[in-house]
Amino acid sequence: MVKALTIYAAEPPKKPLAVRDGDARLMFDTSALTKRYATEVGRERVLLLFEAASELLVAAHCKTEVASALLRRRREGTLPPSEFDRAWAAAQRDVADMTLVPLDARVERFAFAAMEQGPLRAMDALHVGSALASRVDLFVTADKRQAQAARGMGLMTELIEN
Repeated sequence: MVKALTIYAAEPPKKPLAVRDGDARLMFDTSALTKRYATEVGRERVLLLFEAASELLVAAHCKTEVASALLRRRREGTLPPSEFDRAWAAAQRDVADMTLVPLDARVERFAFAAMEQGPLRAMDALHVGSALASRVDLFVTADKRQAQAARGMGLMTELIEN
């Protein structure tokens, strides 16, 4: 039995985009993907979206950024070493199963255009550029500025609230 999943645009009022389970190509940026591995607000929504996707895509630099986020939490003491090991192993397995969007001239052009939308870090712009270049059905982020830039570029975007 195929279940329907409602995916929402990032800005209230939320507009549903009806997507059938297993019928959507999704890209998570680092801020959203990291929620899969750490217990924090928004994790349940990320897990639901993960399961509903027919294809998961990831920007070329995302795995490095996830490592950085998890290592920072370990250094700060909010992620115990044993949990870090579990989370990092899971992240590596997940990314290996995702479609990697290579950094190329097209991604860079889209990233530059995203940076023109407003104040956006280069790494965040590369996520938006990767999503645009790969024509995903939904871009998922927990970063408000990135969500705004992605929407400005015409991407269907879901903002995972922190």
